[in-house]
Amino acid sequence: MKSLRVALVLALVFLIGGVVWAQKPKKKRQLPASTYKTTGKIFLKDEYRMYDSAVVILGEGVDFYPEDAEMRFLLGKALYLTHDYRKMGEQLAVAESLEADAKWTEELTSMREEKWTEAYNRGVKAYQEQDFDAALDEFVTCTILKPNDARGFWLYGDIYRVKGDYDKALEILGIGLELDPENTQILRSYADVLFFSGKTEEALESYAKVLETDPENVNALFNVATLQYNAKDYDRAIESFQKLVAIDPSFKDAYFNMGNAFLLKSISFDVCLDSLKDESGEFLKDETSQARIKDLAQRRNHVLGSAQAAFEKTVELDSTDLEAQSRLSEIYQELEDYDRALVVLENLVAQDSTNCKAWQQLAFIYAKRDVGKKATDAFQRAQDCFENKK
Repeated sequence: MKSLRVALVLALVFLIGGVVWAQKPKKKRQLPASTYKTTGKIFLKDEYRMYDSAVVILGEGVDFYPEDAEMRFLLGKALYLTHDYRKMGEQLAVAESLEADAKWTEELTSMREEKWTEAYNRGVKAYQEQDFDAALDEFVTCTILKPNDARGFWLYGDIYRVKGDYDKALEILGIGLELDPENTQILRSYADVLFFSGKTEEALESYAKVLETDPENVNALFNVATLQYNAKDYDRAIESFQKLVAIDPSFKDAYFNMGNAFLLKSISFDVCLDSLKDESGEFLKDETSQARIKDLAQRRNHVLGSAQAAFEKTVELDSTDLEAQSRLSEIYQELEDYDRALVVLENLVAQDSTNCKAWQQLAFIYAKRDVGKKATDAFQRAQDCFENKK
């Protein structure tokens, strides 16, 4: 019986025009659709496994009968068996669009899901290993296999963010959001691209949507606070940083940037206080001005105290953060807390002897505390330091 079936296969091959073993004619002769499909089905059977031949024959059949859904499905299956998953995805997509409820739909879905999962997992692994070109190839395959699955567009678009091609990243991530507007991962990546490309308002809108569904996303909160800080909206930036550190008390950069925001906010009080001085630089003496000066000074000191707390926490989390220590020493001096300023400054120059400003401040505090020899030495170190940096 098997020999008769083999004979049938050979007869069909010769009938089609010697596609596999014989010389192809210059002009192909169109055969009935059933002939191509029957031959393809035989080649796909386990006992023959003539998958390459099936691809050739069914490909010819599709050329003649492009609207034949089953022909497209069989070609997709042949491509699946020859591991050409991108072309497989293209053929299966057409087959499904032509006949959504065919008897082979379940098999089609199974093949597509299997290969999509394999490609996606390979893509994620390559992404994690920073082999972005390999990852990109896998995610392109994913979007071909399942063009309506938003997940395939997430890291696909994010790779272009890493590469710095923000327009392409927004295009691909935008497709993912159209498919699944509530996908927080895609939305977060989309917001990040807007952030890095300087599109402030759009980024804030996107981050707001992220935080609606994921209010404890500290990275989104940090970027929101940074955007508000850059826009000089210090009150809102401080509020965002405070929300962030309430969620993650170990987020050092949030404390540091919050401290900077408080410092910059304090400048507005300095400006107001300066406006209450006369031409000689003395504060106005009238009762109304004095009340205003007292109120502004208290509010300024409160803001500086908040900046102090933020930088103290930064240094607590990272004792090697010299910039935070420098900010802290300046605040202590502004608040006339010279003992604490001295401790910080001595620690600063011990860690970095080329910190000219720290030596200069040390000289001032030593002089104020009437430690003449140390003041002279610190002043000389400051002078030498500035001279060497010219």
